[in-house]
Amino acid sequence: MGIKTIFITSLNPFTTRNILFSNAFDILSSKPDLRLVIFCPNYKKEYFKKNFHKKNVIIEGVETGRTDRQDTLFSYLSRSVISTATLAIHRKEIFLRNKNFFAFLVSYFLAFIGRLNLIKKVIRFFDFLTVSKNKFIVYFDKYSPDLVFATDIFHVDDVHFLAEAKNRRISTIGMVRSWDNITNKGLFRVKPDYLIVNNLVIKDEVLQYEDMDKKNILAVGMPQFDCYSAMSRQSRLDFFQSLDLDPNKRTIFLAPHGSRFYKDDWQLLEIIKDLPYQFIVRLPPNDMVDLSKFVSTPNFFIAHPGKDFEKGTTNRDREMSPKDSLRLADELFHSDLVINYGSTITIDAAFFDKPIIIVAFDGFDDYGKKPYLQSVRRFLDFTHIKKMLKTGCCRIAKNKEDLVKYIEAYLADPWLDKEDRDRLVADQVGVKDAGSGKRIADFVLNVLNLNL
Repeated sequence: MGIKTIFITSLNPFTTRNILFSNAFDILSSKPDLRLVIFCPNYKKEYFKKNFHKKNVIIEGVETGRTDRQDTLFSYLSRSVISTATLAIHRKEIFLRNKNFFAFLVSYFLAFIGRLNLIKKVIRFFDFLTVSKNKFIVYFDKYSPDLVFATDIFHVDDVHFLAEAKNRRISTIGMVRSWDNITNKGLFRVKPDYLIVNNLVIKDEVLQYEDMDKKNILAVGMPQFDCYSAMSRQSRLDFFQSLDLDPNKRTIFLAPHGSRFYKDDWQLLEIIKDLPYQFIVRLPPNDMVDLSKFVSTPNFFIAHPGKDFEKGTTNRDREMSPKDSLRLADELFHSDLVINYGSTITIDAAFFDKPIIIVAFDGFDDYGKKPYLQSVRRFLDFTHIKKMLKTGCCRIAKNKEDLVKYIEAYLADPWLDKEDRDRLVADQVGVKDAGSGKRIADFVLNVLNLNL
């Protein structure tokens, strides 16, 4: 049969962590009859070569994020024809910014008719008919791939890789990289032959919104969590000494929301800093948090994890290494409870069976004072968050008094809501066997052999 070539995209930093820093890459790159061509942003090429280059692994840097009018139009249509609570809120946010009532009505009309699979098929047909087929054609001509694995199916460049593969009748695998993507990003612009998802919740969403055949979808678990199960934790004494914190003091882990969504994270830190505890504040790796107005104390350890790229990047493009993931695991493992706004940290916290508090008030503004579309309250109505909240895995703090009350309750009895946290882990992670990466690799190899 000879050597077979697989294209693997890694154009979003989360997919680097989920795929290339997992057993999936280790297994695939160990096969002598495979050649892997990994595509990354140009400015990360040296970083990828340092971390992933092997005898049978080729790193190609490409220009990313470049869109034309066709991409803009069909990205808009793809988001508009899916009707979820999350996307409805986004439509209202756009109207609040632009005040374009006609565009607002059009978006709701598209969401209404998008309930028909025929409309989705028509949009995909004309998208594929008009999408540029030459964006990455040079690489297809150069390597003649046998399989294209698009690790972030909604990324505009993954769309172009899938389109070119489909045009050449090359087998394709797509992946939904995060729990909120299906209900937040709209329709697949190019439907892959096969799809990898984290869990059965996402699989059900794909079946509801994306018109895919059930037998071609595999739920594998969360590969970024494999290291949580496989690796041992740092000792409590060594861990807290490394942060210059007290190993004998109650510790609260706090995950700010980030400036893309919320501008006043610093106020929450001011609110809690007088409590008799110490705090690990982990800033979101792919966002900035303005803490310039926060007056810190020795009880705070604040970290912004990930590899920062100085040239050609934005604050949404930091790469997380295995060391960063293991540090997060230690931070959660040695904390007593976790406070956040409903981010994926909620799942990480539940994995380590840590009590969880979701913040639903706007810093110094009490619950209900800010307009809904400018308040963190709206995040609780996002589709994926509502599904998470139905498990009962956390307490929702609607003001400072709630926050303090729930902190004291959880510290007094960390077993509160344990069964509900376990339910969230079962829904989102599945079995905690450190085998997600292997399941991804096995699926890729199976598809490759089936279609050649």
